[in-house]
Amino acid sequence: MSVQMEISPIFAKYVDNQLNVTLDGGTIGEALQDLKRQHPDAGRVFLDRNGKLLHSYEIYLNGEGIYPLNMDTPIKDGDKLTLLMIIQGG
Repeated sequence: MSVQMEISPIFAKYVDNQLNVTLDGGTIGEALQDLKRQHPDAGRVFLDRNGKLLHSYEIYLNGEGIYPLNMDTPIKDGDKLTLLMIIQGG
């Protein structure tokens, strides 16, 4: 399965200066592992040692937030993932 992931311009340097990357996988977790495989620097920035998305980031699937994120959430051909940094403060 092939999905598009939109990357914020601030993170483009980790994915060869692309704003959209094509990822393979049947779940969010598989797509993130493909991101790490294709762009190891992105894997180090966005994922923990277990391959899970770090808490300071959020993924949207076709424009809808997935909270809490389940790495087993299924995705299908043509889906669009958006990776965003969560703004935190107090």
